[in-house]
Amino acid sequence: MNFWIRDSLSKRGHNPAVFWILIVVLMLLSAGAVQILGSKENLSSNILTPTPEATKQPRLYTVSYKGGVFSPTNLRIHAGDTVRFKNESFFGIRIVSDPHPTHNQIPGLDSVGDVPQGSYFSYTFSEKGIFGYHNENRPEEAGTIIVR
Repeated sequence: MNFWIRDSLSKRGHNPAVFWILIVVLMLLSAGAVQILGSKENLSSNILTPTPEATKQPRLYTVSYKGGVFSPTNLRIHAGDTVRFKNESFFGIRIVSDPHPTHNQIPGLDSVGDVPQGSYFSYTFSEKGIFGYHNENRPEEAGTIIVR
């Protein structure tokens, strides 16, 4: 039977050595794949196991006040983030929640007195929503915090 296989392959113009070389190369590639992917860190079952969601660290944002303007005027943050209002003007400012009907009033957002030049007032936003604020001394100087 060996003679028949060898004879039929040689009649077709195929060299049996090429067949065996191909098998050896495939075996070497398979062994390499097992070696590389066979470690525990690379197993797909390890990747698919449910892991607890990473908790997002709260961030600190700064809103500067200078020349009658809050910068940035509109700020997008996440619930739990803190906004630090920095007074860079010559005069004190009092930062309070905007009672305008298109915005939610922020409970507790009140610097309780003027924030002097070079000082900060910080507030942590715990709820989602769109919140307006303004300088109590000049209500036209205002801004918005969008909490996602």
